[in-house]
Amino acid sequence: MELNLEILFNYLRDVLYNPANAVLDIEKLPEDIQEFASGIQYFAECAIEAKAMALALSRGELDSKQPSRGNEIAAPLKSLHASLRHLTWQAQQIAQGDYQQRVDFMGEFSDAFNLMVEQMDERQKSLEGKINQIQQGSLLLSALMHNVPLQIIVIDISTHEILFMNDIAESEVNNDASYIENLVGIISSHYGLGSKSKSEIEIAYDQNGNLRSFMINTYLLDWNNSNAEVFVINDISETKNKIEELEIQAFQDNLTGLYNRSFGMLTFNNWINEKKSFTLIFTDLDNLKYINDEFGHNEGDVYIKNAAKHLRDFSPDAMACRLGGDEFMILAPAINYEEAYEKMNVIYDSFKNDKFLEDKTYSYSISFGIVAVESDNELTAGEILGIADEKMYENKRMRKKSKQENNM
Repeated sequence: MELNLEILFNYLRDVLYNPANAVLDIEKLPEDIQEFASGIQYFAECAIEAKAMALALSRGELDSKQPSRGNEIAAPLKSLHASLRHLTWQAQQIAQGDYQQRVDFMGEFSDAFNLMVEQMDERQKSLEGKINQIQQGSLLLSALMHNVPLQIIVIDISTHEILFMNDIAESEVNNDASYIENLVGIISSHYGLGSKSKSEIEIAYDQNGNLRSFMINTYLLDWNNSNAEVFVINDISETKNKIEELEIQAFQDNLTGLYNRSFGMLTFNNWINEKKSFTLIFTDLDNLKYINDEFGHNEGDVYIKNAAKHLRDFSPDAMACRLGGDEFMILAPAINYEEAYEKMNVIYDSFKNDKFLEDKTYSYSISFGIVAVESDNELTAGEILGIADEKMYENKRMRKKSKQENNM
């Protein structure tokens, strides 16, 4: 009897600690306990399935194999799995601009999630309102063009001689003697002078190292028996700058100054739709929670900002963005997998040896996964990110194993 109990005990121990080797040969047990052993075996199989599912959920693997239908032990995990899949779908809808999504099945998380969506909706509406105000202001300026002081310049089409300037145009010339010549030169080279009447041309002019933008209306007319062209010039530099500032605010991560998740995913999807060849690098900061817990969130924010500083140096034409928390993404055109891997190893070393760490008792480290996306790619953005995420975890495990071996 004691031997049989030992067999069952050893089997249950293997189920718990070494499930791959957990084997119970019921036929070798006495008949009076075979039914009991079968029950234990079924219970153990259910437990193994539940553990496998829990491990998959902890890694965010929502497409993993599901436990058998009769496995009641895994029932709560199945419910959690269904909730996470629905939550993933809702997050995708929100990323596409559907701010009506709400979560009502996850307790305190629901309150935080719904508050976040409401705030995103409010910010989007506020931003759209500000942009609309600026656009309306530009339209108003255009409508009042002939009733407000604007630069007015009349030029002989044949000789490029200035036939007339109003006071504001003369003020510009006094500040920059070559202003009219350069401005007309730009217009002539791009649109042609006197070829036909043009309306609302937008040009940029670099005056003393400062880029300025102008909206110009032009008209052909006979001026004292000369074929002339009238330029009515409106300086829209300030308006352009305000719009650019709002665009930056809309697509910039406040903490790091990198692009935010919205702009990163928008660009990612656009490149896929355009059949563009590029390399995606998905990165994750190691031990951010530890630094937050032990040294405070201010120190954790410094960790995140220093990571952004190093990732920004990946390549001049690459786009780095913060997806959220400790996750970052780099989209790099014209760089293959090997080049990306080499660059990330350089960043890994420079980040690990950041000068900020000289007097610190902790270290910096990042893990990364790289996926080369070719022009014939058929995968979705989510599928590509999933592959990169798995490669990132492989990189994390590899570095952890290497560190353990070096410490032995």
